[in-house]
This record gives sequence, C-alpha cells and structure tokens, in this order.
Amino acid sequence: MKRLNLMMLLLAAVPLQMFAKAITVESPDKTLKADINVEQTVSMNVYDGTKKLFGIDKIGIDTDKGILPAAGAKIKKVTTKSVNNTVIPEIKEKTASIPEQYNEAEVIFKDGYSLQFRVYNNGVAYRLVTELPGKIRVNKENAEFTFDKDAKLTFQKDSRSGSDYEAVYVSKNIGELTDEDMGNLPALVEIPNSKRVLFLEADVKDYPCMWIKTVGGNLNIHQWNYPATYRTDGNSYNKKDVITSRDYIAEVEGSRTFPWRIMAIEDNDMDLMANQLVYLMSPECQIEDPSWIKPGWVIFDWWGKHGIYGVDFKAGINTETAKYFIDFAADYGMNYFLFDDGWTLGDDLTKVVPGLDMEEVTSYAAKKGVDVLLWVKFSLIDDQMDEALDQFEKWGIKGLKIDFMNRSDQEISNFYWRAAEECAKHKMVLNFHGAYKPDGLRRAYPNVLTREALIEFEYNGGTDRVTPGHDCTLPFIRNVAGPMDYIPATMNNATRANFRIIGSTPMGQGTRSHAMAMAVVFESPMQMVPDSPTAYYKEEECGRFIANIPTVWDEIVPLAGKVGDYAAVARRNGNEWYVGVITDWTRRKMPLKLDFLEEGKVYDMELFRDGPNAESMAIDYVKEVRKVKKGDVIEADMASGGGWVARIY
Repeated sequence: MKRLNLMMLLLAAVPLQMFAKAITVESPDKTLKADINVEQTVSMNVYDGTKKLFGIDKIGIDTDKGILPAAGAKIKKVTTKSVNNTVIPEIKEKTASIPEQYNEAEVIFKDGYSLQFRVYNNGVAYRLVTELPGKIRVNKENAEFTFDKDAKLTFQKDSRSGSDYEAVYVSKNIGELTDEDMGNLPALVEIPNSKRVLFLEADVKDYPCMWIKTVGGNLNIHQWNYPATYRTDGNSYNKKDVITSRDYIAEVEGSRTFPWRIMAIEDNDMDLMANQLVYLMSPECQIEDPSWIKPGWVIFDWWGKHGIYGVDFKAGINTETAKYFIDFAADYGMNYFLFDDGWTLGDDLTKVVPGLDMEEVTSYAAKKGVDVLLWVKFSLIDDQMDEALDQFEKWGIKGLKIDFMNRSDQEISNFYWRAAEECAKHKMVLNFHGAYKPDGLRRAYPNVLTREALIEFEYNGGTDRVTPGHDCTLPFIRNVAGPMDYIPATMNNATRANFRIIGSTPMGQGTRSHAMAMAVVFESPMQMVPDSPTAYYKEEECGRFIANIPTVWDEIVPLAGKVGDYAAVARRNGNEWYVGVITDWTRRKMPLKLDFLEEGKVYDMELFRDGPNAESMAIDYVKEVRKVKKGDVIEADMASGGGWVARIY
C-alpha cells in the first residue's frame, strides 16, 4: 500500500518497576480517551472528554495454555506510538485517500504476548499479539462490554451457527436484553444524549468472526466453535453445513496477531457513513500489481431472464439470452454480465448446460468490451477450486460470485482468504454471497469487490422485509463495515399498499426515485441491477442515469441521517458530484445545502424526484435540470418510501 507522508513514531519503554498498572491513551485530537488498567485482569474505560462512554472488562483469551493475559500477569514493558499518515486505497470505495491518525500503547507481558490499544479520533480498538512456540488451542475469547442500560442496541438478532447474516435488524435498550439475545456484527449502540458506538472487527484471518451475546446484562464476545462433522444428506447448496462442533473456537499458530476489536465512535448517525476504521486496520495489499481489478456495474440473469420480451428467442440460460444481456451491458456502459445459478451441468463446475456455449459467449462479450462473471456454490468451488479456476480462465471468465458459505467459524474464514488469493492469481474479481460481514479482507485482496451479509433486494421475491426503513438502516451499520451488494435500482417499484410477493419478477418497496437514489446512498465498487435489459430499455431515461453513476469515489460528504428514518449523502467522482437521499415510509421534505461545491462555479444539476402521484403509483417521477452553485439550498421533497437523486456537473 502506497503511503504519502512519513510515519512519525514515538517509542518509549517503561521499566517494570516504574509501571503503575494504569495507562492512558488519547486520540490525536484529544477528544477520546482510553484508560487501561492491568490488575488481576485487563480492563479499559473509554471517555468522551470526561464523560464515560463504555467499559470493557476481562480482555483476553482462554487457551489450552491458560488465560492470556494470565491473572496478575507480569509486565515486561509498555511502548507507545503515534502515527500521522495517509493511506491510498487500491479501490476508492469512499475516498481517494484516507487519513490515518492514532495513538497506540502496547502492553508487553513477560510470558510472550502483548495487548495493543489504539485510539483514533473516531474510535478505539485493541488486539492480542502472541509470540509462543507451537500451536495454541483457543477455547473462547473474553471481553465484557458495559454500557448505560438505556443505551439502544441495533443489530441483526440471530442465533444460528449457520447464519447467512441475513437477519432483520432489531433495536432494544441494553437493559431490556436477556441472556437469550445475541447477534452478529456490525452492531450499533446509541448512548443517550451522547455518541454512537459501532462494533466492528478487522484482520479476521485463520480465526472465527466475533458476535455479541448478552450475559448478565452486559454484552460479551461470542464465537462459533470449530466444525467437527458436516451434513451428509444434503445437496450442493448445504452439504457443508455444520452438524456438530469441537469444544474450542480455533487452533492457531502460537506466534500471530489476533483480529482487531473495533469500536467506531461518532457524534451522530450521519458521521458513521464516512468511517473507514475497518479498512485502516486491515492488512495491506497482497497483490503485487492490482491494476487489472475493475470496479463497475453488473447485470445478471437470475430474475432478469424472466422479464425479457419482444425478442425472437426463448429467454433462459442459453447463448442467445447471454448475448442479449451482453448487448445491453455494452450499450449502457456496464462492465459485467453475470451468469447466476443454473449454468453448470449438475455439480461439475467445468461443464455447462445444453444450449449454452461458454466460449462463444465470452468471445462475444470480449468484442463488446464486457466481462463475464459466474455464480458458484461454496461447496463446489471449495472442492474443485484448482480445476475450476483453470477452466474458467480458459473460458475467459473475469470473476466469481460465491454463495452459500453461511458460516463464520475458523474454517470458513480460511476459505475466504484462500478464494481471494487463488482468484487473484487468475485475475478474477470476487463477490461473496451467503457471507459474513466485511472484515478488511478487501484491503489485502482488493479483487474482493463486494459481498452480501444483509437482507437485500432479492428478499422482495419471497418476503416483505426489504422496506424503505430497512434501506435507511443499512448506511449507518452494515455499509460501515464495507461494500454491500444490495442490488438497487429496480424499475418495478411499488407503494406499501401495492407491494406483492412475486418470486420471478420481484417488486421493490418504495418509489422509483428511492430505488435510483440507493445507487448513490449505498456503497459498493461492484453494483448490480436486478431487472431485465427489456425493463431498462423501456425506462431508458432512468436506466442510462443509473448506469452512469460511478461505483468508486474520491470524496464523501454525509448530509443527514437517522437510523431507520432517512439518509442523505453527497459523493464526488472527479469533477462530478452525486447526491442521494432516501426516506422510510414517512413523507419528508429535506433541505440540502450545497456547501460541498467549489466556490465561484455554476453547475448544472440533473435530478430525479418523486412525481406528484408517487404515493399511489410508485413509478411516478419527475426529471429536472437546473443551475446551482455553492451555498444553494435545495429541498428534497420525498413521498412515502421516496427518494431524490442528482448529478451535479
């Protein structure tokens, strides 16, 4: 990873006899403070000025070599470090550069391990580092997080070891939680009249993911144990589901760094959208030359093949249909076409169904400047990776969408890293579905462009869960962890009253402008559209606007936001700005001040807003073009479930 500024280090070794067992680390701007105490156990209290935000007790891991750090562990020394740096990301998810400023203290114990504590201007984090011989068996990880009982927790409540991270977000006061309540990350805590604290993690390699579970009224770390046996009566979708597990969470090398436990801290919901701590605390790029990695828009055939009409061929998984999608992608400037489920002949990833000539399709796509992607099941690619990737490369395939991992244990964590590394060798990009949340793998392997780990558009085909209120939750929680493959921008829009569950051609809840604005509000270097080419040809004005929305950005300016209610953000790509605004089922008028524009310039603004009849016909929209300049205040007038989106140039 390229770095622009010199790292400024201040190292200090404190002799043991002088160590007072209490350490204070402040953020560079002096607003946040972590008081670390090393007595019988290690604990940390985090403050905003003089106000305590939360505490963490009993930090460490329970292993076959005992508790680390052991009760009353002897300290060898404490080192401190200050960093003021700029990181240039390989893929510009939010910004072209990321300031990296923090203060760190490392407590080094005599027994061969240490704890690192970092305090940023917008968060705190810690991790364990070990330098021990041989292997370590980790029975469990310890940490108890204490918050005000009136603090509100919003998270994906779940209790499945085979979780696909597609549970509904729920909100409860921490004092109302019971020992039965648990769920995965990210998880947001709203402290009364104070900060927002978002639980995240980074650098999860060869280790299980962190969940949270209520124990005795406090939040504790939970992780799923290492698998022992798997399903034997299943199919290729579920045959690697775990049936029984061992009595430990991980077996790891004795010398290693453990994942960062991150608490992002912001003043309000809105500011969470710009937080990049997961990226900053992840391993640097492992691909020597990542210049081949191409973000962009994708159209795929999962639902789209059911919405094709007015053509002279039978739509399906065949060569003619694929060429129709590729023609559309080339016409609208989209980078990729994806074959979703159904293209393989049985469970053999090296063979395709009758009627589909993969070499002909990829050759045709290359001439059109479009790359072809393939959807694959985890169980199949896990078993057939070498031969499958070799065949895919011969076909000219440029990336994979891997689905149905549905686990977050140590074994599956290793699969993600193996898939990323092997696909990078074949110059293939990746999209993980049926996946756990982003944890920074994308910095080490930027060919991992996006992933699921949310309830997204596809749920409209079977449930009513994907509400505008759900859409207004994602930017402040799930999307902070990293890119998310929501699949926005449907043309099949429905009001609350008119929404129906139709599996083959799903509707999207909310207005046309809401659906389009999500392509700006939601963040992903790889964005997919759900409908058929026929639908976007029919709605060409909207379709071409969507296809021209960038998927990478130089700058982000959060404008407004409240979890579950509304979200507004401005993003810059080059000399153009895009603004996206969405609301829940509440009709809203939101003033937007264009302070982010350059002084002295007059811009054209092309906008799409809800039409006068959008609350009865969700497809109703109005397009306008007007002149704007810095300081202008524009009102986004949104219908119930509505939205507003603009390009400013």
